[in-house]
Amino acid sequence: MRSRWTKIAALAAGLVMWSAQSAVASDTVGWKTVSTNSNWYCGAYVGHSETTVWNSQWMKFKACTVVNNSGGAQAVLVVQNSNPTDGFYMEMGRVVFESQRGGDVWCAPSNLSAGMTRGCYGPTVPVGKCYYPIVPKVELKINGDTDVAYGRTDARTGCDF
Repeated sequence: MRSRWTKIAALAAGLVMWSAQSAVASDTVGWKTVSTNSNWYCGAYVGHSETTVWNSQWMKFKACTVVNNSGGAQAVLVVQNSNPTDGFYMEMGRVVFESQRGGDVWCAPSNLSAGMTRGCYGPTVPVGKCYYPIVPKVELKINGDTDVAYGRTDARTGCDF
């Protein structure tokens, strides 16, 4: 009898550990074009420390929140390469947003050509109408150095007033 309860307890503990691990995992997504409108709330561009040459920060990035009228929101890591001739390799990107609702995402390693702007889009998560989502945090790793940027605090999903 005792071994039966031990097996049940071990199975239950394994299920709890498996479900906890799967809850924190987030997808890895590719980079897409960026086209903003009035539903985008972006923080200021931050120059990446690894791409600063002669006081010019070639790679700039920012965190944006995109809201809709249905009570959904998503965060986007937007990266801009303002170097006129050289591309940069982005080792890693990360979006941290409404983590308990599944809004986090990893951004696939990628080259960003000269003059290009691209976005790494987290999933749209339901947050409710008239809701101010958590401010997104984004990370960008270049040449082994990870820099961080934050979004704005005034993004709000649509209201039915």
